[in-house]
Amino acid sequence: MKTIIAIYGSTGSGKSSSILALESLLDREKVHEEHHNGDRLLIARHKSPLNGGEDAFVGCCSEGDPPGYQQNEWLEKCVEYKCEVIVAACRNSGHTVENIERIARENGYTTVYTAPYGNEDEYKFLNRVFADNMLNLVDELIKR
Repeated sequence: MKTIIAIYGSTGSGKSSSILALESLLDREKVHEEHHNGDRLLIARHKSPLNGGEDAFVGCCSEGDPPGYQQNEWLEKCVEYKCEVIVAACRNSGHTVENIERIARENGYTTVYTAPYGNEDEYKFLNRVFADNMLNLVDELIKR
């Protein structure tokens, strides 16, 4: 099921670091990678254990801060690679959310919104738990 998982929050809430933690958990073959101002686009061929080991393209886009120009280009790149699931950072409202909604609408994606488990005292631990849960969601979505 073509889905964009939008991880939303304010600056410093753990959006990008959660996406980078998810990337490390994917059973992946890197297909495409770009970097911009500390953020990254990764498009990978992921073998979901719930999908009989079949490959599916997953896009991870950690750029989610305004004005969102790089985010828009990266989302378009994910569509170009026919990603089954796109995990993208965004703010709570504004251009970055509008980019996600437009890409989803124009390309037949469903959008799921979620937020990182923010807590300064347990930041690394909670990012890892969040990434584990996102991997499970990615695998379930690929299976559908």
